[in-house]
Amino acid sequence: MLRSVPQVGVPQVGAPESGVPEVGVPQDGAPESGVPEVGVPQDGAPPSEPPPAVALAFAGWRLAALQAALEARGVRRTRAAAAVGELARAYHKLGLPWPQVLAAAAKSLQPELAALCAPEPVLEITEQALAADGTRRLLLRLGDGEVIETVLLRSTTGVDRTTVCLSSQAGCARRCAFCETGRLGLRRSLTAAEIVLQFRTVHHLWQGLRGALPPLTNVVFMGMGEPLDNLDAVADACAVLQDDRAYGLSWRRMTVSTVGVASQIPAFFQEVRAHLAVSLNAPDDARRSRLMPINRATGLAELKAALLAALPPGRDVLVEYVLFGGFNDALGDADLLRAWLQGLPVRLNLIPANPGPDPSLRTPDSLQVRAFQQRLLDAGVRAMVRWPHGREVGGACGQLAGARRGRVSAAIGPVAT
Repeated sequence: MLRSVPQVGVPQVGAPESGVPEVGVPQDGAPESGVPEVGVPQDGAPPSEPPPAVALAFAGWRLAALQAALEARGVRRTRAAAAVGELARAYHKLGLPWPQVLAAAAKSLQPELAALCAPEPVLEITEQALAADGTRRLLLRLGDGEVIETVLLRSTTGVDRTTVCLSSQAGCARRCAFCETGRLGLRRSLTAAEIVLQFRTVHHLWQGLRGALPPLTNVVFMGMGEPLDNLDAVADACAVLQDDRAYGLSWRRMTVSTVGVASQIPAFFQEVRAHLAVSLNAPDDARRSRLMPINRATGLAELKAALLAALPPGRDVLVEYVLFGGFNDALGDADLLRAWLQGLPVRLNLIPANPGPDPSLRTPDSLQVRAFQQRLLDAGVRAMVRWPHGREVGGACGQLAGARRGRVSAAIGPVAT
């Protein structure tokens, strides 16, 4: 359990002059719910499982589940729904700290909310690093001293888009050869509340910085950790981020990346409303096992079979392929990759490698990257190159190493750019 102290380090949006609206009373002008999407679980539907028996931090509660928990404690349905909506507005949309939100709740509801909602976990910005391309890397310290990194990515392609890259764990157990996070090992998994607080922190920070730039609309779970090793928390966090009463993000703008934990892929599609990305990085088992230890237990054939069996009708999967110079970027490798992709509904992202922990894994030549892409395009594969963002501040793919930077930051003090 994290320390029971007020949240630190999240930029707060000022309350209206008239004070915080009383929670539990319906507000005029509340938006009507939209038309549900066909074939996709809806946020407002009753939870399929009983509400948790233990208190959760408000940030980690699925709002429908919190409403059900209040109803189970004798609160009328309409009153519970109004209360949850106002709590979400004050906390998620206005960015007010939880103690202030709780104090503004109707007096008769405060004991029930205090029993259901644990104190907020600590999440503090200790460092910011800004790259020339607008990428902003944030070092965040948690209540138990662990540190994680979150990256804010601005679109540079003319598309109106700003993306946040979230971490799901402090460290990672998967130990991919090209990833700085893997060198740390797994420290611990994050709670759903800590994942949501990452987004909340960046969301309100960006609101104060962006000016005329696009708002934050996209989320990728491509930060520290393996999301499918922390699936329950990731699923809960996605549900909160997509709830219209909180941030109202579209599930179609959210992507969860995995090294290929095949046993969890069916559960992912059952529990999470988001796109799935699979980090492949080699066209054969020998080289993939060299890069990614998971392949020694679950090879490429088994991974493809798991995807084909679990992928819902009409959906595709994003395949990520990190290109290393002289290792996996030959035109013959493109042909092998195309053969593996055959029969899968896929989009392919080609990612030129960034400097990482293994000096033998080199950044590829840009002309070779283009030739590799063209080979796949000529074969009918939807392939695009994802050029690095934030490389010079350690915010690019494979470069997140929060605990190592945390030790440095502790020695020299916080740095803000």
